[in-house]
Formats: sequence, structure tokens, C-alpha cells
Amino acid sequence: MSVSVALLKEMFERMVIAKNPDLIATYYHPDFRLTSNGVEQGYADFAAGHERVYDTPISYAVRYDEQAWVQTPDRIAGRMWITTRRPDTRATEMEIVLIVSYVGTLIHRVWEVTWPDWSALPEFADYE
Repeated sequence: MSVSVALLKEMFERMVIAKNPDLIATYYHPDFRLTSNGVEQGYADFAAGHERVYDTPISYAVRYDEQAWVQTPDRIAGRMWITTRRPDTRATEMEIVLIVSYVGTLIHRVWEVTWPDWSALPEFADYE
């Protein structure tokens, strides 16, 4: 089965924007690995970090560079922006360039570079 940009966008809509950690297993393979700005983490750390951050008053907005999508039957590459905000703080927009590989319809690997580096932002202090 080939994956689609629509499946990736669905994950951002249903899981990230909605802050629903119960959907992590719906979209991510149990052997998932993330490499973000040179730092690697596995499924358990990724899931736990998202659960902690989703439990905060952070909000997300996502937009995509629709001209930048490249895909093969099991990989998608693209460019997007995620804006985060916590109450009483200024919003932060991150530019993200990413490559996502799938096993079936589950995200297996993500390689991404973000600017600014999301891990240095106060919005994600609860991630670790």
C-alpha cells in the first residue's frame, strides 16, 4: 500500500492539533525512530514526551508548502510550519523540512530539521 500526503496531514490534524496522545499508536510504528536536529529518540521517549506536552496548555497550528511534497510508495518529504503557543506568550513559528518513511500505513522513521530548534523552545520544556 502506498502512503499519501493526506495520511500525514490527517495525523497532524487528528493527533497534533487536537493534542490527542491516544492516537500515537494509530499513526506510529512500534519500532519508530525520530531524528530531529541530529538528536535521535525511539517510540517510548517520543510518546512520553508528546503525552507530557499535550497535557499542557500549548496549542498548535500547521501549514504546508504544497509545492514541496515529494513522495514514493513508502516515503514522503516536505516542508511545513508549525506554530505553537501557550497562554500569555508570543506564538513561535517553526519551519520544518522532513522525510517520513512508512511501514504499511504507520510512520516508521522521521528525519527532520527545524528552525528554530524545537527542543530549545520554552513551549517544550515539559517534553524531556
